[in-house]
Amino acid sequence: MTSDYVWGIFVADGTAIFPDFFPIGIYTTRELAMNEVNALPRDRNYQVLRMPLNINFAYFHKKSGKLVGMDEIHHEHFHFKDES
Repeated sequence: MTSDYVWGIFVADGTAIFPDFFPIGIYTTRELAMNEVNALPRDRNYQVLRMPLNINFAYFHKKSGKLVGMDEIHHEHFHFKDES
């Protein structure tokens, strides 16, 4: 198992099916990512994901074969849009 990760900031869009978010930044540490999240406009919701390097983390449904999630991912939600 690797211990190398990157931290990605994603804009969350609850109107689409999975994946319902898109990347806007990748950082080497959580601290750098959080500094950026705190500086972003509050009119959107964001997610910060810790993603392992050199690992395919796609999770496919066993019966349908469709991409339905991600394994090995730690994520945090920031619901700024919902606060207004």
